[in-house]
Amino acid sequence: MSAPSHPDGTPSVLVAVTTFRRTELLAPLIDAIRANQGTLAADIRIALVDNDPEKSAAPLAHELDVDYIHEPTPGIAAARQAALDGARDGELVAMVDDDVVPQPGWLDALVRVWTASHPAVVMGYVDYVWPEGTDPWIIAGGFMRRRRRVNGQPLEAMATGNVLIDSAQVRSLGVRFDASLGLAGGEDMLFGRALLSAGGKIMASADSVVRDEVPVERTTKEFVRRRTISQGQMRTKLLSRSSSVARTLALRALHLVGGVIRLVVFSARGLFARLRGNVSAHAVLRRRAWFAQGRILGALGRITPEYARAAHSVPSDVRG
Repeated sequence: MSAPSHPDGTPSVLVAVTTFRRTELLAPLIDAIRANQGTLAADIRIALVDNDPEKSAAPLAHELDVDYIHEPTPGIAAARQAALDGARDGELVAMVDDDVVPQPGWLDALVRVWTASHPAVVMGYVDYVWPEGTDPWIIAGGFMRRRRRVNGQPLEAMATGNVLIDSAQVRSLGVRFDASLGLAGGEDMLFGRALLSAGGKIMASADSVVRDEVPVERTTKEFVRRRTISQGQMRTKLLSRSSSVARTLALRALHLVGGVIRLVVFSARGLFARLRGNVSAHAVLRRRAWFAQGRILGALGRITPEYARAAHSVPSDVRG
């Protein structure tokens, strides 16, 4: 099922901004979206998808003259699914996080790839920009970095933050974001795997770029260590899912053994890289060792939600 047909053949697009208590970022973001509407979408509708139970973004949605979707269930997976559920018949859904800035041509580039091949998902590029003064070791480690693919390149995995989803296709394939993940993360990986298994396609749009300026508080070694370990934990948990208890235990055992081997190898190689003074190699290998450590913890059933929200706090974004 395709997006609605217009006389000129262009689709309609819902631009969904997932947000959680970051109202100060929303007005400039909506301005940037409107400045990037382009020419390849016939109709563009903008909606704030508010994950705050207290509806903190509701007044601003009215002020900015955009649609408002409230999803009180905690977690980015629930918010993203609410965006898909809020799409009108055949409407494509472009999703962006509340802490990014779309660059010129962002939306047209997504629509162009979809128009050429009609994949279920078009994945754009997120350009992470580190603040001035960030430790070179952090930058060299490849933390929060994505590889830029070729336009139209088929992908075997999905990451959110800058995507275009054909809501009609994913609905017909029976694929949904798993809201049961809560604040744990990994919803994009599971969604992508389910979509590919159901016969859907994911393609890249190298020309669709959003800029993500990394906050200073995320530039410390302790932050990237905790984040990387948590990602390793969730990867093991999600890839060990099975309706069979025996199979689940077997998969966990494989991740445990693989994690231990990788931890030993990457730690040893990292030590040698440090002794040689190779900052880049040491940072990359340290990241891989932390991820392996997370895989071990995940196999043992120890899961730390990547986006946990402290009670009565004001989290940094919808991911918490």
